Amino acid sequence: MTNKVMPVKNLWVLFFPLLLVLFSPGNVFADDQVWSETLGKIAVQQGGRVKPFETFAREAVLYVTGKTSWQKQPAVETVWSWMAAPEKWTSQPLIYVSAPQVREEFGLKLIRKRVSAEVVLEEKGFSQKVQDAIHRREKREALSFNDKKRIEVFERAVFLSQLGAGELPGWIPETKNPHGAWMRFSDFGAAEPPQWMKALPRKELESFKKSAEQFAAAFRDPKNTDEMKASAAEQFKTALETVWSRTGMAIDQRALDREIFYNRLHAFGRGSKLYLMAGLFFFVALVSNRRRKQERDYPLWVGLGIYAGAVLLHVLGFYLRCSISGRAPVTNMYESIVWVSLATALFAVPIFFYLRNIAVMIMAACVAALGLLVAESFPAVLDPALSPLVPVLRSNLWLTVHVLTITMSYGAFALAWGLGHIVVFGYAFRKQTESLVSLANAVYRAIQIGVVLLAAGTVLGGVWANYSWGRFWGWDPKETWALIALLGYLIVLHGRFIGWFGSFGIAMGAVLAFMGVVMAWYGVNFVLAAGLHSYGFGGGGYSSVSTVVLIDLAFVAAAAWFYRQKQRALK
Repeated sequence: MTNKVMPVKNLWVLFFPLLLVLFSPGNVFADDQVWSETLGKIAVQQGGRVKPFETFAREAVLYVTGKTSWQKQPAVETVWSWMAAPEKWTSQPLIYVSAPQVREEFGLKLIRKRVSAEVVLEEKGFSQKVQDAIHRREKREALSFNDKKRIEVFERAVFLSQLGAGELPGWIPETKNPHGAWMRFSDFGAAEPPQWMKALPRKELESFKKSAEQFAAAFRDPKNTDEMKASAAEQFKTALETVWSRTGMAIDQRALDREIFYNRLHAFGRGSKLYLMAGLFFFVALVSNRRRKQERDYPLWVGLGIYAGAVLLHVLGFYLRCSISGRAPVTNMYESIVWVSLATALFAVPIFFYLRNIAVMIMAACVAALGLLVAESFPAVLDPALSPLVPVLRSNLWLTVHVLTITMSYGAFALAWGLGHIVVFGYAFRKQTESLVSLANAVYRAIQIGVVLLAAGTVLGGVWANYSWGRFWGWDPKETWALIALLGYLIVLHGRFIGWFGSFGIAMGAVLAFMGVVMAWYGVNFVLAAGLHSYGFGGGGYSSVSTVVLIDLAFVAAAAWFYRQKQRALK
């Protein structure tokens, strides 16, 4: 029976259902109600920057619940409900408690691993432990894992209570200082409101206060229709705009619209699906090429087209984050994973066209998709919120050059790591082929790219450290592990150059040396959490990362054993 090339029209059998997945809403909800659309576009201040209320609401829901949505409602609706009816929500188990030992402290008051803000703030034993932990933190003493989790739970409960009390967010800017604290609902009833409020017309302020109360009341009454809520929302917005006009301040509505567009584009989640779709077509091309050499490889070119679309969407999402924040968004783990995934996708293209090995594109698509899926799937650990820079990072030149260079090297190493698994598996369990030799060469080239970037980034990091901290090198954990990772890959390259390693050896080295990258990238920030690079510290995911690393090492050890047995049999 003759194998035939898959016609272009038949490719849509694969393409169409994946398009449905790509453009499905998933767990990201656009605010389809008129009133929530109106409220979502209003500018507010929180967390040191001005943002649309929709962004504030999304961040608030994620911060309090650890989820991107609550009860399948749009974030704007959820947060306004928390603000309009605080007595209802402070008694609800919204706050997720991740640490098992901390859960035990709440006993029967814990419901499905969640606890209410009311319980957190009124539990005297728990509150005392939190205050002790905060006192130790102020004295710069090391905190235990459980102490950190107690503080997290407590701060989330305080945040929810502040929402209900009208202490968040800020609605009206100070007339002469837009970067100062904005006026909040709670300022209306304060014994000593901000002095600058006295300069605003009392009539307009009272109108704004009344419209806010009416909007909240309209939302509390379940009998009110969406049309009534929309009318109340419009009156609230109009009253707010009137007060804004008296401050003499103007807001860039295009900037707000750009951020809302970014929120709803969900570029990285959809980009991961496009990468997977491209990987599927690359796999079809690989299988069809092995069956019969084709002059026109339609699956490959369709895959490349989809891959290009994924990269463009990836770049667009990254550009929007840069535009919104006014900086290179690589100051936390979420942003660095997004950037590393993009670097992996880009580095694979020249290597593929140089070696003409489709497996390079398959692995690049898988690694890029994996990175974006990890970034999007664990928002409670990898916070996607855009936050202002800490002072030490405000030298944008050195921040951009140093951090982007270092993390770009991780993208090349991630590609080498993925390809290394294919080569190791192939040599251990299959016959040696020209394709395996070609892939080993791809691993070698990817490592070379990564070493150049990591070496340059490490040196530039010293320049930045001298500029920011007054010393070029101080054996900070981040600096030390960056050097260890660099030396690990230099050993692999040196071993290949002098003949210590063949194709199997360099693939093994690519997989094992990547553990140094994992430690420099994740371990220092999330496990050690020590040193001057505290702006990148986080918590969580330790057990998952450890499990993946152990499984990977077990795979490499098993493959090495089988490869050695095969070599002995050949002798």
